[in-house]
Amino acid sequence: MGLFTGPAGLLRRSILNLAWPVIIANFLEVLAGTIDLIMVGRLGVADIAALGSGVNLIFFATTVMIGVSSGTIALVARSIGAKNRDEADHFLLQSLLAGVLLSVPVVLVGVLFPRYIAAPFSPTPEILDLTATFVSTIFFAIPSLFIIFLSTAALRAAGDAKTPLIVGVVVNLVNFGINYTLIFGNFGFPALGVHGAAIGTSIAYTTGAAMYLALFARHKLRISIRWETPLVNWATIRRILRVGVPAATEQLAFQVGLLLWIVMVVSFGEDALAAQQIGLRIQSFVFMPGLGLSIASSALVGQNLGAKDPRRAESILIMGLIGVFNFIFAPWIAYAFVGPGTAHDLSVTFIRVHATSIPAIGLFFTLSGSLRGAGDTRWPLYASLAGTYLIRLPLSAALGFGLGLGVFGVWVALPVEYYLRSVIIVQRFNRGVWKAMTV
Repeated sequence: MGLFTGPAGLLRRSILNLAWPVIIANFLEVLAGTIDLIMVGRLGVADIAALGSGVNLIFFATTVMIGVSSGTIALVARSIGAKNRDEADHFLLQSLLAGVLLSVPVVLVGVLFPRYIAAPFSPTPEILDLTATFVSTIFFAIPSLFIIFLSTAALRAAGDAKTPLIVGVVVNLVNFGINYTLIFGNFGFPALGVHGAAIGTSIAYTTGAAMYLALFARHKLRISIRWETPLVNWATIRRILRVGVPAATEQLAFQVGLLLWIVMVVSFGEDALAAQQIGLRIQSFVFMPGLGLSIASSALVGQNLGAKDPRRAESILIMGLIGVFNFIFAPWIAYAFVGPGTAHDLSVTFIRVHATSIPAIGLFFTLSGSLRGAGDTRWPLYASLAGTYLIRLPLSAALGFGLGLGVFGVWVALPVEYYLRSVIIVQRFNRGVWKAMTV
């Protein structure tokens, strides 16, 4: 029987149709950020560190949107399932309004106090100046980013994953074109470096938001926006937030843990910080196959298929090969971002340390997806929180500072954390409690 024939094959095909636009869209988003970092890397180590820190602060700001988007996904999907298009449109409009309203204080903090929020992630005055400039510029586009975030979530909840992919391609093309122009000063424009990257990315975000609003206003998609009176429905917004706040709390905990880990590295100087930013960008690529494995496992187990075979062997093999590749070719991977020197050498170290964790990452993603598909969503969360706050942060502090291993000690806690996560999730899966859960 063929891979895509029979009942199991049809399920695999439906999973692929659902997953591939999401995976490609996420890949393009990671690729755009990577290209920005490579371009900025031609300017210097301080520029890499500044851009990376600025992007981390943006990710932290988007935790606000997790609360809205989680509620949006649940309520829009429920409305579409009940074939209530008007209700789905209502939830979309109120979600977008909530996003814009919540973005206002975020914009004010970023624009008025950029040096204060950049200071903990800036080991030198030069990096502080560059990061503050980046933050104060790009935070003007936070409302547009929030609109993109929520529109993407709502459309996927409505079963449309291809429109977000198309918008994402356009946003990435705009981002690349303008950043290439402004970072280096091509086509007669001034060379603005990191500031140019902030301007280009802001314009790209604004373009994406405008595209979504125009598409929704045309009423040609599965959901759309319609004028309501009163425009802001506070009862609906509270309902959206009530559903989504737990997910936002979870993501906030993760982002705080990541920022605390980065702050530990700041004390070792700009080369170490730049190396970590490069390594985290490589990590984002590594997560792409893991995301695919997680989506497939979740859907398979959710459909009562693959329960006895959660693709553990395949996930370890695939991610193991990626780990071996990264370990062997780490010097050349690092050269894509930065030239010879201390930052390059430290980047190689981080990439290789991280490479040892990649098989565990694959196993964790696969079994976490299986558990979520069966309705057991708490244990993947417990494993992640335990890994971050009970292993990575304390072990990083103990090895890096207590035992004097320096930045290597901070980084080596990463694979230890992921193997602990895998042990927790494997034990939970093998207990079989998830088989009795009601989805």
